[in-house]
Amino acid sequence: MQLDIRSSIKGDLGGIISISIKENKSLIDFCIDKIPGYDPDRFEIMALRYYSGVESFMTLYVIDNYRLEGTNFTPEKVPVKKIKLTGVKLDELLPYIDEFNFTITTGNYPIEDMEVINK
Repeated sequence: MQLDIRSSIKGDLGGIISISIKENKSLIDFCIDKIPGYDPDRFEIMALRYYSGVESFMTLYVIDNYRLEGTNFTPEKVPVKKIKLTGVKLDELLPYIDEFNFTITTGNYPIEDMEVINK
């Protein structure tokens, strides 16, 4: 998978995370469990955002396959539906995760310009 992500750091550190879902689980299972009326034939998960702070919430961005064809959106963009789940604790998502990997940075220097010198 190739990602083209241009993100800005909104706190002290920021970056990208990758997650592998357990073999016997899926994010679709999670959505069916947490979102009343979730229809996996209609909605395709495109992105997941999780926030934990004063409150915790998860935002899912899903492609609505029933509304993919239409004229009420920009043709160069992918139209998504935003589903916000409040009160979702991270430990509710962890049973679906096999492993995760992330690197976060201060943003002061481009990560791609790093050269490890203590080999």
